[in-house]
Amino acid sequence: MSKKISNMVFSIAGFAALMILQPFVFGEENISLDFPIGLKIDETASIDSELKMTLLDIEDSRCPSDVTCIWQGTVSAKIQLEKGSQDLGIYNIPMETTEGNEQTFDEYYIRLTNVEPYPISTVPIQPTDYVLTFFVSMSGINSINSPLDQFNSGIPFSEIECNPSLQLTQRYDGRPACVKPDTYFELIKRDWVSDIIKAVQSRDMNDVQNQIQPVIKIGTDSGFCIGYCSKEFIITPQKITYTESGRDVQDRTKEVPFSKSTWNELVNLIDVKKFNSLPDRVGCPGCADAPVEWIEITSGNKTKRIEFERGDNIPEINKLILKLEKIRSPIESSIESFEDCVAAGNPVMESYPRQCKTTDGRNLVEEIDLQLDMQYQCNKYGGWWLSEFNECESISEDQCLEMKGMFNECESACRYFDSDFCTEQCVQVCIIP
Repeated sequence: MSKKISNMVFSIAGFAALMILQPFVFGEENISLDFPIGLKIDETASIDSELKMTLLDIEDSRCPSDVTCIWQGTVSAKIQLEKGSQDLGIYNIPMETTEGNEQTFDEYYIRLTNVEPYPISTVPIQPTDYVLTFFVSMSGINSINSPLDQFNSGIPFSEIECNPSLQLTQRYDGRPACVKPDTYFELIKRDWVSDIIKAVQSRDMNDVQNQIQPVIKIGTDSGFCIGYCSKEFIITPQKITYTESGRDVQDRTKEVPFSKSTWNELVNLIDVKKFNSLPDRVGCPGCADAPVEWIEITSGNKTKRIEFERGDNIPEINKLILKLEKIRSPIESSIESFEDCVAAGNPVMESYPRQCKTTDGRNLVEEIDLQLDMQYQCNKYGGWWLSEFNECESISEDQCLEMKGMFNECESACRYFDSDFCTEQCVQVCIIP
């Protein structure tokens, strides 16, 4: 068997395995572009509310899987197309086994990508047993070549152009496709564009990932507060990046792994049409000095952000909000610092510096500014703090030991002064190392 035929068989078998795991749409219900469409003989699919495709017959001369053949054979489908009330005619569509084997009808590309079952010499196939899988997408218009033609001509993946109403994504087999933004999220739900980066063998890998990977962001903004007033979660299929920020404090960021199964559950709750139909501000977020909650979804080059108050009833996204709160809660409430530990109500040990013990047995130590702390203690004991020399004058030895310093009971008062008016006398000095 030639390498080309072997590759073809592997490709067909791999896609067949994919289709077992991936539901596709049968029958008369309206189907969006770029969805896998399963048809049996005499069945009709309504596509994009305009195109109707009926499978009339199939010609199958493929070599049975249990036989070695000189020629691998072919398979093709006879289909009838209608657009509105217009009969577009009857056509033969061969199985797509080579690059560019896509046929254009009116404004559409139609591809036959899989035929099941595969022939076995000892098992005859009845016409009613066949299930054929088609993909229908928009053809290139407005002088833009199809994404596959652009890719085959050597254009880097990240530079492939789509029509203005479409966005670039990647098919299960690594090839580019231009789809509607709403369709893209539906394809994610069906795993048709899952693990899309792995299949691309392109020098523009980073650009591709940034361009076609959806990102979900959520957060809270508290306008009038002290400390960490803003929280942001950036959610991708691989991880969640959590950042706290505010005025006069240093940003704190941590990354948490995110499972693919939870990502799929989250995406399944997103209805892009309903989400995009909402106003940018629901109700009056922030009007009563309450924190402003927000959700932002980026897919391709389109970003939509919605602001609201926690507890608002938003039927279009209530389930999504509850799922996001469930995801963020353990990250937001995790204890990473002494301050977090104290805020959670855990016991504080009055050591120096202070320590807070978490319920899981960790001791978190208070971070202090040594200079300010020593000055505070020196002044508390009635001493005089010399910040330039890290010394506290006029305190007792016991007080110096509490400050973990070195005590000198008779240090010269003129040790840092070159003056004729300085008198020689002893002062008690605590030197902080």
